[in-house]
Amino acid sequence: MSGEEQRTPVPAWASSRAAPALVVAVAIIDLLAVLLVGSSVEQSRLHQHERATAATQNLAAALEQYLGGIFEKVELTLLTVADEYARESAAGRLDSPMFDDFLARQRGRIPQVHALEVFDANGVLAHGRDAPPGVVSDISDREYFRRLRDDPGLGVIVSSPLVGRLTARPQLVMARALRRADGGFAGVAVASVLLEDLAHALEGYDVGARGVIVLRDPDLGVVVRRQTSGAPIALGDRTVSPELLALLRDGHRSATYSGVAVDGVERTFTFRRMARTGHLVIVGLACDDYLAGWRRSTVLATAVLAAFGLLTAAAAWLTLRAWRRHQAAVQDLAEQETRFRLLAESATDVIWMVDAARRLTYVSPAVQRLAGWTPEEACRVRWPRLLSPPSIERIRSALARLGAVAPHAQPFADALIDHEVVAKDGRRVHAESRFSLLWSADGQVLGAIGVTRDVTERREMQARVQAAERMAALGTMAAGVAHEVNNPLTYVYGNVAFALERLRSVDVARGRQGPVDEALQALREALAGADRVRHIVRDLKAFSRAEDGRLEPVDVAQVIEGCLKMTATLTGDRAQVSVRLAQVPRVLASEARIGQVMLNLIVNAAHAIPEGDPDANRIEVSTALAADGRVEVVVTDTGTGIAPEVLPRIFEPFFTTKGVGEGTGLGLSICHGIVKGLDGEIEVETAVGRGSRFRVLLPPAPEGAVAAPPEAPPAPAAPPRRRVLVLDDDPLVARAIGRTLSRDCAVDVSTDPVQALWRVHSGERWDVILCDLMMPELAGMDVHASIQEIDPGQAARIVFMTGGAFTTRAREFLERVPNARLEKPLDPATLARVLEAGGRGAPGDGTAGR
Repeated sequence: MSGEEQRTPVPAWASSRAAPALVVAVAIIDLLAVLLVGSSVEQSRLHQHERATAATQNLAAALEQYLGGIFEKVELTLLTVADEYARESAAGRLDSPMFDDFLARQRGRIPQVHALEVFDANGVLAHGRDAPPGVVSDISDREYFRRLRDDPGLGVIVSSPLVGRLTARPQLVMARALRRADGGFAGVAVASVLLEDLAHALEGYDVGARGVIVLRDPDLGVVVRRQTSGAPIALGDRTVSPELLALLRDGHRSATYSGVAVDGVERTFTFRRMARTGHLVIVGLACDDYLAGWRRSTVLATAVLAAFGLLTAAAAWLTLRAWRRHQAAVQDLAEQETRFRLLAESATDVIWMVDAARRLTYVSPAVQRLAGWTPEEACRVRWPRLLSPPSIERIRSALARLGAVAPHAQPFADALIDHEVVAKDGRRVHAESRFSLLWSADGQVLGAIGVTRDVTERREMQARVQAAERMAALGTMAAGVAHEVNNPLTYVYGNVAFALERLRSVDVARGRQGPVDEALQALREALAGADRVRHIVRDLKAFSRAEDGRLEPVDVAQVIEGCLKMTATLTGDRAQVSVRLAQVPRVLASEARIGQVMLNLIVNAAHAIPEGDPDANRIEVSTALAADGRVEVVVTDTGTGIAPEVLPRIFEPFFTTKGVGEGTGLGLSICHGIVKGLDGEIEVETAVGRGSRFRVLLPPAPEGAVAAPPEAPPAPAAPPRRRVLVLDDDPLVARAIGRTLSRDCAVDVSTDPVQALWRVHSGERWDVILCDLMMPELAGMDVHASIQEIDPGQAARIVFMTGGAFTTRAREFLERVPNARLEKPLDPATLARVLEAGGRGAPGDGTAGR
């Protein structure tokens, strides 16, 4: 059973114990809240400390990289200066202003360098800048100068912080020895960096209100310090914390530690020793800074926790009072629910309830008979598993309409809808549901209650009756039209033939005359038109009884082989074709009709498979003798299959499963009419995504049946200048082109590419075939491929007509084949030149060929 469990009365002892239990529960909840908040506060503090640690480490690494980059660039510049000095000294050009310009350019490439100078072997400024009048810039007393003079091979030396002789400002000096051509000491190249510039650069790093950044030399003397609070520390001061000193003694080059500095502020520090110079970069964040937000959150959490305790106590008292009132209502509700449940479980229709969120809260056991779901399963699964998407939308719309009606205006308003239920095994069950909304006293929707009935059998019966009535109406209409047209057609056809014969005799007796010739031609065209009407009438009969006046024994295997040959190119791009043609009796039919059926089925199978991967798909055509003695033809494909909801309609006229403009919807209906007219059957089995299997059953020809004699051909007319086939799916376009050509050519007009292919297969040939490139049933490129298989010479005489709309496939095709091409609307002069060339284009027309 689904939904809420059946309610039972609450014993008196349970009510008496409710108050102490509720107090204990509230105390436990409050204790858990305290533990959770305390744990959260501690975790938050640890997290803030970890973030501060990571921040100091990242800042220290960034500063090490920044300062190391400066030192590296200065070192490289000093080496460049030393090399240039050696070259200029050897060339005797040191007194030239060019060397001073060179120093200026080098200094300009490093913004942090304040001065780049060269001092001679006596320590006197030689190049780089001029000293004020009366002042001699002498560095011979500087420690770094003496060290380089005594040992020129030391490389680059970084000095301790010192005050510049000319600038009187603290600075850091990097120096390198210069050598004469004989290898002796020639002086030093000096690059100075102002400490105030370094301090200014450190201000770009955010360390908070009480954070510090310190750069110390290898002897731990302060080089530069960024400090926002506390007393400043003098340059060169070597006072360090015990924690840092211990880490350095242990050989650490980088470490993070916490401690209280000389200003009394507790901080988290990270230091890194620079690899090139040995300087220490130290970054410290004050605990008061990075824990300030945590402390505010802790105060707020404590206040919230206190409020929570008060609220839980008040809620406990209110809950206990409401619970006692509720028990009395539960007793009454349990009795009513028992009566309702007995009624619902004995009903044959499905009774269900949903809540305000449209979740099933109750389903009666009848759902198992309807759809195979147990009530519990039906309540657990989601709506898309129970109902088809259109049904879900229908129910939602009905619920919305009911919800828009005020309950006091129509308190018992309900809705009746038809929909589909999805069974557990995937079946679609037609159902009918009537339901109403459940309202609260204040006019709020609480849910809905409804009854669902299985109407599958009723729907199927209605569908069968409607389909039979529709097909009967179409058959009656086709038979009536054929009957009404046949009577006037009989005497029109006979009278035109008679008049043609008489005029032909007059023409022979009196010599050729222009008006008589025109009349003869007009009568021939009228006769041809009447003959086409006769074939149309015959096609209409196919919808009523698929009657064909020329029935003869037909070899089905031979017809299939011809159809496969015509469609070889179409199927070759899509699938591997397997043919199994067993020895079967001939069938009594029209070869053209049987060919039309087979060709349509093969083309449909090919169209059901996307192009591009023939090795992964298969089309199988087979013949066999069925158990009841009938001839069986099966066409199977591994294409997209047919959706179950449209399967019952595939044999209806003008119904198509293809996209707009990709089919007329007559192919399968004509096949159905032809097969039924021959007392046969056509069946289909399909699965979406796996393919379809069409099975045609035809009775064998009776013993002794012979082929009917062919119809007598019409009286021979004067041989036309050229024979042209116009193939276009638009009848108006086809007829217009035919009329344009009819004066000088014998024109056949066709709007059915399948029929045109069958005529080519039957042996008809034309001097030129004007073929539309884009047609829904078979495109022009498919027609060309099929005719190429039958007669390459006839395929070479195809002229493609296009209105300018190309698919990628059509464009590639036109670039590949040499056939002529004409643009719509057709230019008569260009058309005449193409016809004169026999469909192979005309020199200089600009439209033929590729």
